[in-house]
Amino acid sequence: MVLKTSSQFAKDFKSLKDVSLEEKVKHVLESIKNAKNIDGIPHFRKIRGNEKAYKMGIGFYYLVGIITSEQEITLMRLLHRDQVLQVIKNN
Repeated sequence: MVLKTSSQFAKDFKSLKDVSLEEKVKHVLESIKNAKNIDGIPHFRKIRGNEKAYKMGIGFYYLVGIITSEQEITLMRLLHRDQVLQVIKNN
């Protein structure tokens, strides 16, 4: 799949302080790139209420992506699980 990242995702990733979490995220990004379609990405689940939004738990963090076409995904956010609710409430 073609993998794109939003500027907010890049900021979220740069703000990580845990080196092991950074490595896990990099491994997940590689698996997304190597997947042939969305079904080929393990643990990537649909977010209810939006046909194109998906999430994946990585430790206490959530990676949130939007399917922009059949072979393309854009990663939007990488947030701690406590921050996800705050972001949703503010929007």
